[in-house]
Amino acid sequence: MDHRVAMLACIIMVLLPAIIAQTTEDPSNITQETPAKCCIPASQFTISKSSSSGVVRLDGPTEFRNSPIAVLEEAHEAHDYVNSRFAAYIIRRFINGYPEQHLRIIEDIEEETVLIIFPYEEKCVKGRAADYPFRADRCVKGYADFLGTSYIDDKALYANTWAIFIPDEPQFPTNGYLSMTVGRDSCIPHGSVFAGVAVGWEVKQHIVSTSGYYNYEEGIADPDAYFAVPDYCEEKPRKNGGAGRPEGRPDAERPSKGRKTD
Repeated sequence: MDHRVAMLACIIMVLLPAIIAQTTEDPSNITQETPAKCCIPASQFTISKSSSSGVVRLDGPTEFRNSPIAVLEEAHEAHDYVNSRFAAYIIRRFINGYPEQHLRIIEDIEEETVLIIFPYEEKCVKGRAADYPFRADRCVKGYADFLGTSYIDDKALYANTWAIFIPDEPQFPTNGYLSMTVGRDSCIPHGSVFAGVAVGWEVKQHIVSTSGYYNYEEGIADPDAYFAVPDYCEEKPRKNGGAGRPEGRPDAERPSKGRKTD
């Protein structure tokens, strides 16, 4: 077996239990009534995320193309819907020996741009927000399908799992299967799984990824820790973004042929 295929197979086997856990429907849920779609009620909050991903790049530099990469990522996110801005501090660790990567990212919703800050290199890059996905959605999409309710511990915590299928069509640069689990009463995200093709961070790639969320806190205790821009960055986003567009609104329409999504 080709070593690249073998490595990818190992990555998928590591992630498979999480995929099965989020996509297998409990028989007791078959008669459950589908709950209403929900949104995190807080307009300002922070949340952390740990992700494990198996990636095969389909484009980009030749030396990286078609080579499986295993990535462990930790992100600490700030969601500020009052000022239409979002930010995160991200650490990436690559199992295949690539150097650890530290970066900050600040999104301006009104401009639909992001500022990527590399603090160790003192370098900043501006890009389109659509090309640099990094944050959790506030709301369950209106076209998501309900998979069921589950619980952990001795029924101490209940959660709803939703699934989205994005068809492999030219108008959808990212396509595949996404499931997300959120608190039944709070709508705070607990975990997500994605398998498919994604275009992000300037690279088209096959990806299988699972994420877990933790340390949710309402409010942003130290906004400057997330949104302050260092002096070595030439372009600084506005202190307050505009009203912007609604993010992840529950009434959004399902992706279908001939229709583009946000």
